[in-house]
Amino acid sequence: MSKLTASQTVVEKEGSGSVNVMLHPLVIINISDHWTRTKVQNNVENPRVIGALLGMQTGRNIEITNSFELVYDVVDGATIIEKEYFTKKQEQFRKVFPTLEFLGWYSTGQTVTPADIETHKQYLEVNENPLFLLLDTAACARPDTKDLPIYLFESELRMLEDKPTTLFVKVSYKIETGEAERIGVDQVARITPGGGGSGSNLTAHLLGVHNAISMLNVRVKLLLRYLESVKSGSIPADHGTLRRVASLCNQLPATDTPQFKQDFINEYNDALMITYLASITKGTNGINDLIDKFNITYDRQSRRRGFL
Repeated sequence: MSKLTASQTVVEKEGSGSVNVMLHPLVIINISDHWTRTKVQNNVENPRVIGALLGMQTGRNIEITNSFELVYDVVDGATIIEKEYFTKKQEQFRKVFPTLEFLGWYSTGQTVTPADIETHKQYLEVNENPLFLLLDTAACARPDTKDLPIYLFESELRMLEDKPTTLFVKVSYKIETGEAERIGVDQVARITPGGGGSGSNLTAHLLGVHNAISMLNVRVKLLLRYLESVKSGSIPADHGTLRRVASLCNQLPATDTPQFKQDFINEYNDALMITYLASITKGTNGINDLIDKFNITYDRQSRRRGFL
């Protein structure tokens, strides 16, 4: 039995039953964030990440709106998806987004490989025709890349050497975005001051807070070294400086005193009491509604029996 090569895995020409796909920017941001975090945490140059695509499908019109990460293992060169984790994450997303359904999966890499076909078959139990999204991370790093290095495929069964073979068929897609997503993408694009961007107000605020905390940390360490040197006798004591340090320490809030602990416990107990009273009130209202419904039902049954 001959194996497929990488060039035989993808059919360049779209199939006759090609779907209409709309891809939201949130999915692209999620995939990029997943790949970046994996690269930094594992200290790998070009890691491979896998996740699930979520959205809505009406006939042949598909809208991919969200995604989540998946856990997988590599056994003898084959990618095995952890089904238990996949099922758990899917149930969690259904509770928050009941209208979204599983549409396919995504991965990162430069080209589609025959191993992707085997990985793709594992999702057939959830969706009879899942989509496959590939993000070319190597093309993202090249400055001459003009188009989005994102490729979308659907599986198709074709006859090769008189045998039915599953192949990937390229699918065209359009970027669909709403007003909220455009604002979010703009903030993400401006979050780093590189590339000649002006940066957003959030970036400037965070940089200002970071610089202030860094300067405070440097000055606190300098005062600590000064006090340690004075205590050891390596430098003479300056009473004026010591008075200013003592005055600064006295201005700090005392959070480890018996009075603070007592006040904190009192406020904590008051908050618990308010929560408890709110629960009792809610339960009482529920009981009153039940009693009203019971009285209405019983009254109707009594009138019906009296009429008969």
